[in-house]
Amino acid sequence: MKKIKVNIVVPSLVQGGGPRVIFSYANYLVKQGHDVVVYVPILYTWPKVRNGKINWKTSVGNFLRGNKLRWFDNKFKIKLIFKISDFYIRDSDIIMATAWQTAQSVYNLADSKGKKVYFIQGYEVNDEDTNKIEVEDSYKLGMNMFTITNWLEELISSVSEQKVKVIHNWTRDEEFIREEKQINNPRSIIMLENTAIHKGWSLGLEILKKAQEKYNCRIILYGVRQIPDLPESFEFYQQPKRELLMKLYSEADICLFPSIREGWGLIVTEAMAHKCAVVGNNTGVVLELCKDEETALISKSKSVEDLENKLFRVIEDERLMKKLQDNGYELAKKYSFSNQSKIFEEYLLSLVE
Repeated sequence: MKKIKVNIVVPSLVQGGGPRVIFSYANYLVKQGHDVVVYVPILYTWPKVRNGKINWKTSVGNFLRGNKLRWFDNKFKIKLIFKISDFYIRDSDIIMATAWQTAQSVYNLADSKGKKVYFIQGYEVNDEDTNKIEVEDSYKLGMNMFTITNWLEELISSVSEQKVKVIHNWTRDEEFIREEKQINNPRSIIMLENTAIHKGWSLGLEILKKAQEKYNCRIILYGVRQIPDLPESFEFYQQPKRELLMKLYSEADICLFPSIREGWGLIVTEAMAHKCAVVGNNTGVVLELCKDEETALISKSKSVEDLENKLFRVIEDERLMKKLQDNGYELAKKYSFSNQSKIFEEYLLSLVE
């Protein structure tokens, strides 16, 4: 198999689900013998966007973090560069953009830097729609694009009038539960903490408070930042290590997924891999892969009342909960990392044949 040089440009090294997907693919490429460098710009600018405005918060953060990726065991090289330009980035076979803010900069690079590829993990329009034109303009640059769901593919294709590859997200093979799943009584519920409006945090928190009050449930929350004024009875884990997070999944009976709009939602497939019954809104991976009443209980209205009723139903009906746990586990197995990473590698190789 041909070995290639791959350059990947990321906005920062901040912890998150999207960066974990990118870095896992990068590690896989290195394991296969490819030469991978991840570039992080100190001067985080948006050319042709907001008159070249500099995002000083991200720029300062990138400078202070340097090239140390403390939350992920990277096997690839990381280079901190002053800015995204031909002077700082080596020649390669593939150059990959991973965010709308840097897509234009990557597109502007010389052809010698590699075939231009754009990895899109979500429709990154903010809650106020103030960056809608900027995001959609990034789809029209003419780069080779791939994304993680069919609904994103349809959206991007309609905007760009260009073919877009779909490579679904995954769960790591070694992170599937191996032991028998224990049922808790009272039930244990896990949810991701993310206060962005489209993540449905307030909606989910309201439902969990009612669930604990009515059923005395154990509530497990995890996320990047500590949230003030959480009920004392709620457990919160800030940036838990992967081993601890997998343990928390294995201890939970149910995963609540309250996102209003989501590109994928890694918590869903990770929870399924640990036989958690998923109750969630019809977005992201739930919209893409799940079947209502079979692999998840799905709220199409995305209202507090509907999602709450579905959660309470699973709490009360152990047979239904066990059915969702088992079916969700089988669904997640179809999207293991070993399968999806090969598709990713084959896609990149097809661009340089």
